[in-house]
Amino acid sequence: MVRIISGECRGRRLKTPEGRSVRPTSDRAKETLFNILGDRVRGAAFLDLFAGSGGVGLEAASRGAAEVVLVEGEASIFAFLRENIDHCRLGEKVTALCIDGAKSLDLFLKQGKSFDVIFLDPPYEDQASYQLIPFIGREGLLAARGLLVAEHDCRRLLPEECGSLVQVRQKRVGDTVFSFYRRAGE
Repeated sequence: MVRIISGECRGRRLKTPEGRSVRPTSDRAKETLFNILGDRVRGAAFLDLFAGSGGVGLEAASRGAAEVVLVEGEASIFAFLRENIDHCRLGEKVTALCIDGAKSLDLFLKQGKSFDVIFLDPPYEDQASYQLIPFIGREGLLAARGLLVAEHDCRRLLPEECGSLVQVRQKRVGDTVFSFYRRAGE
């Protein structure tokens, strides 16, 4: 069961596809993540790449993010995402895009968008998607003093430096690890 754990939508259950096509962030891991993010979420522009059923991005919206963009490239999973947005009644501040994660970043660059928090959670076996980390830091998608959080399996090591981004913290919750990045010098 995946649910919203805090904020205006607290307790709402989210639908997820059967099987292993989506690996939702556990409530325990999500609670830890948002405890670390703290007040940074309130009023933020929040991007959830590889959003799956939307658990992390909808949690951010429930906790007061001003704008949340959820990106999910798999059409069958995207249907669950849309359903969860409607169920939480967060459509006014949540935008969902059914587009590949890398292509969405190109789109945001063309639009001149930047985000205060970017959450990157590709399928753990998708090694190429973690290559987006230096791209995000280099291209201005991360706002000044913004934070990129990459969720990954504990067996995957992410570099301490990724282009212009430096890892400022890691937090392990079970087999899940959150690696936090910001621009060097910020």
